Amino acid sequence: MEKTAFNVLNRKHLIELFEGGDKRAQSLGFELEHVLLHKGTHGPVSYDEPGGVRDILERLAPFYDERHYEGENLIGLTREGAAVTIEPAAQLELSAGPFQSVFEIEAAYLRFRDELDPILDEFGLETPMMGYNPSACAKDLKLVPKFRYDCMTKFLGAEAYEGICMMRGTGSLQISIDYRDEADALRKLRIAEAISPILALICDNAPIFEREERKTNMVRTAIWAAMNQDRVGTVPGSMAADFTFEDYADYIMTRGAILVPDEQAEGGWRYVANQTFDEVYADREMTRAELEHALSMVWPDARLKNFVEIRPADAMPLEYCLAYAVLIRSLFYSDRNLGVLEAMLSQVTEDDVREAKAQLMEKGYGATIYGRPVDFWADLLVVLAYGSLEPGEWPYLEPLASMVKYRFTLAEIWPRLMEKRNEMPAGSPAAPVIGVVPRYDFEWTGLAISDGYLSGLLETGAVPIVLPCTNDPEHIARLVKACDGFLIPGGQDIDPARYGARRKPHTHRSATARDAMEQALVRAAVAADKPILGICRGMQSMNVALGGTLHQDIHAEHGGVALQHVQGRPFDMPAHMVELDENSKLAQFVGATRLGVNTIHHQSIAELGEGLAVSAVSPDDGVIEGIEIPGARFVIGVQWHPEHMWRIRPHSKRLFKALVDAAIAARDES
Repeated sequence: MEKTAFNVLNRKHLIELFEGGDKRAQSLGFELEHVLLHKGTHGPVSYDEPGGVRDILERLAPFYDERHYEGENLIGLTREGAAVTIEPAAQLELSAGPFQSVFEIEAAYLRFRDELDPILDEFGLETPMMGYNPSACAKDLKLVPKFRYDCMTKFLGAEAYEGICMMRGTGSLQISIDYRDEADALRKLRIAEAISPILALICDNAPIFEREERKTNMVRTAIWAAMNQDRVGTVPGSMAADFTFEDYADYIMTRGAILVPDEQAEGGWRYVANQTFDEVYADREMTRAELEHALSMVWPDARLKNFVEIRPADAMPLEYCLAYAVLIRSLFYSDRNLGVLEAMLSQVTEDDVREAKAQLMEKGYGATIYGRPVDFWADLLVVLAYGSLEPGEWPYLEPLASMVKYRFTLAEIWPRLMEKRNEMPAGSPAAPVIGVVPRYDFEWTGLAISDGYLSGLLETGAVPIVLPCTNDPEHIARLVKACDGFLIPGGQDIDPARYGARRKPHTHRSATARDAMEQALVRAAVAADKPILGICRGMQSMNVALGGTLHQDIHAEHGGVALQHVQGRPFDMPAHMVELDENSKLAQFVGATRLGVNTIHHQSIAELGEGLAVSAVSPDDGVIEGIEIPGARFVIGVQWHPEHMWRIRPHSKRLFKALVDAAIAARDES
């Protein structure tokens, strides 16, 4: 289409709008969407039901200066620095700012919740602060009475069902940032687009999609990936260093408008479908409101208005939202950080971004993107942010920083810590007590334990307790008497001095206090015929405690022909096979003689300890994968990690159950 004089003029006005965003305030805008559910039933909340979103807005209205209507329907509220609006399926959105600090964001949001929460309680409602509505399929969520959303449903729904999902099911978090000039704006846009897949992973908080456990990471990203990419994803051409405001204006004016304001039409809007803004406004100048509407009808990962809007994050609980705001502020308001990211991401293309999303949706923290493991990129963002924090901000960043450090997302822990726990059988007064040795990352700073160990024991009928670190004989004797069984989990390498060896290359840091404790505990528990399950390092520790030795590095010992025994994420997927001795107790307990197992270790058993027998091996390289004491009640060690697999692999759950059953028998006999 040949541009008319008005097309040229409208582009000029868009560029002027962008240029009007030039500012040095370094402020933040904050938009957070809230999915609403009925307490108890967890059913969805509609706009016009009694006690629904319309009634919530009516009750909130006295706290705001202005009401906004479409027809007779109240659809929004505003006051200085804040607006409450509704999304297509009655998600409640707070838009607030600009703010100069995270502390101001926190204060504004807490004020909003102080006003909202009593109303939700009165109506029997709650907001789970999730990235996707867990209560219903998108098609069954009732649309609010707003012509804009009718048009978008008609248009986007024709592209793919995911268009309906995006509008009605999702809840998002968006942070807006300032820019100094055109070069700064487009630099920030490029960097935001390049890191958007990483941000989406870090902020992944959609465990449920269409009422079922999700099949992919980053549900919001997956939904957009299924759509026509002409108005989502990466802005075409924007990754190039010579992209300009004029190019972005051209991008906007050549998109299908879907709908446009029209005072002559019923409801004040007109549906135009794929007609572009150039075509709609070929014969007249656009108003400021029409220009702003045009900018709102594209939904890329990062969007340009008179600010840069960064869009890939899911809605999250407040502490994570604040952490994300600090992360964005620290990355994008530091010329040093922008310089580092620009240099490292300068070769990233639009195709690279699409491929990065595909890899992360499939593999999460196990993916490789832009030529490096995603772990590297996520760590880099956090390290850069920590180096640019304002006074008092570091505690705010910690929730996201911890998730990155331990390579998990909110979406991953939600079913583990909430849904799965709720489905566990009720505790029994007769449940055996299983003592679990924790991991001491540094012996003087605290301890940690993977939830998989504890939830696996709870699921199979035990009460797990975390043991203190001690090798005092009196304390060990009391622990052995008090517990019905023991689980020794994975962790650091064992000090080679424990088995009379010198340290070799590739041996990692050890925890000497834990080494000493486990040596005493294993010997005492075996002598008392108390059940013990050792997992990974725990198996190796059992072997060393009973006089055995270890290969300090499998690949060095096997001349480079060993399997890769350190797999990437996801850890619940098998990486290789093991073969079990058909006469072993281990085979009896798991109900198989050949298993697919996961693997996260670089050391293995060399010489067996006293009384131990091999019960499982890797057939490909002969690495010992299971040990036991044949005559004992239950002294079992496995080299794989059933704590990561018990929810989806029956053999791993059966192993936990066998430990619990043995502990019950030991307690009953004593």
